Amino acid sequence: MSRKLLIDVDTGVDDAHAIILALSRPNVDVIAITCVAGNTNVDKVCENTLNVLKVCNRMDVPVYRGACKSILGEHLGAPFYHGEDGLGDVLKSNDVDTSIIQSEHAVTAMLRLVGENPGEISIVALAPLTNIALATRIDPHFGEKLKSITIMGGNIDGKGNSTLAAEYNFESDPEAAAIVLKDIKCMINLVSWETNLRHSLPFDWVDKWLSTETEKGRFVHDITQKAIHIQHEWKFSLFWNCDLVAMATAVDEDVILEVDDEHGIVELQGKVTRGQLVVDWMGRLGAKPNIRIIKKIDMDKVCCLFQAMLL
Repeated sequence: MSRKLLIDVDTGVDDAHAIILALSRPNVDVIAITCVAGNTNVDKVCENTLNVLKVCNRMDVPVYRGACKSILGEHLGAPFYHGEDGLGDVLKSNDVDTSIIQSEHAVTAMLRLVGENPGEISIVALAPLTNIALATRIDPHFGEKLKSITIMGGNIDGKGNSTLAAEYNFESDPEAAAIVLKDIKCMINLVSWETNLRHSLPFDWVDKWLSTETEKGRFVHDITQKAIHIQHEWKFSLFWNCDLVAMATAVDEDVILEVDDEHGIVELQGKVTRGQLVVDWMGRLGAKPNIRIIKKIDMDKVCCLFQAMLL
């Protein structure tokens, strides 16, 4: 039986990888891709998503334009890592037909699709959580109708990547992250920044992977070069690819080896900790778990998925 996925993205380099992985799996039915401002502006996110679908020969997947700003209207962006265009500034032609982007707003589409398929759709959230937070505000029962939700975001050990103490997706819209963790009403599978760091890949393996001589392989090779260069500059010893690892856990739960159910909230007021995920490790809040922290992943299986996605 096919797994129905709705993927919420701010398509930069790792989102592109993740979409390709999802589309490569025979047991996965990507029913929609919703776009939100994050790595780049929402119009460019939509365009980038179409470019990914084009290289996968999957222009049949509907793409919806979502929130253009965070709940409070702030927008960080990440051109230093993803490039000004969000895909490494390497695409020689950008002739996708943006008129095929659905006229229905992403949030409305989420509500409609989940409402029409209660208990069947899993959301994979790879971006700031603005669209999903708005959906829960419109329909408080939205989360109850989902089969599952996987979020790439948050930081469980207080290690920031966007700021001193926060992970990029949560920092990009802290209010949205706080709303989703509080109101989604179903267990959230969380792939945190630290989990991604612990499941990074040797650069030699990545170089070999990116030498795959297919159209998808060449596309992924080209858009990833800036990210590889930046990670070398930052002196990372291994290559991290957050959205791709998160997607692997969503398309094949067998790769998950260890989880930890905890209660998490998002700091909104801290001067240096705004957007930080705070995990109630000691149970002091007396609240039931709302996040399933994915702590350990079988990277041998994951690497097999990565290799197959480019063929």
